[in-house]
Amino acid sequence: MIMSERFSTRHMSCEAFEASGLSFTYAFHATPLGEVIALVCDGALAGLGFADDQTSALADLQRRWPKAAFAHAPGAGADLVAHVFGKRPQAPVPLLLIGGELDRAVWEALLTLGAGEAISYGALAARLGRPKAARAIGGAVGRNPICVAVPCHRVHGKDGAPTGYHWGLKAKQALLDWENKQINL
Repeated sequence: MIMSERFSTRHMSCEAFEASGLSFTYAFHATPLGEVIALVCDGALAGLGFADDQTSALADLQRRWPKAAFAHAPGAGADLVAHVFGKRPQAPVPLLLIGGELDRAVWEALLTLGAGEAISYGALAARLGRPKAARAIGGAVGRNPICVAVPCHRVHGKDGAPTGYHWGLKAKQALLDWENKQINL
């Protein structure tokens, strides 16, 4: 299954988001891989991160959008998180991609990967028509605020080895192992 079949996306630059007056609600949810923080904006999942420490997880998302309002709303995004972690949605899960132009293009490209498909930074750069921009592409991958749904965990180094992951290589490997089990069920 292509990831984009499971998700619908809307795009917004950081500047447009700041000017919009939109705000985030957030909540913490248990998943098969541990606790996550879900950030919801205008009915869409705008952030999803592993939350070994709730305070640090919230601070991480607040650093990404320092001018945004964040309101704790128990249960916010529960249905979206359930769909990301396996429950088949009736309709595509809405994602709100907030970032720079390159960031959003990279995240959209990641959504076109088939289930379990991996790609190197260089191959991703070539796919985006920017074969000499692997480092810039890597930076955009690293800024992905919606883990699991936007499969940045599937990007690896030129030699196929797992490389950096915002939430740590241990989390990346656990996620890859869990995803591979889901595909083989």
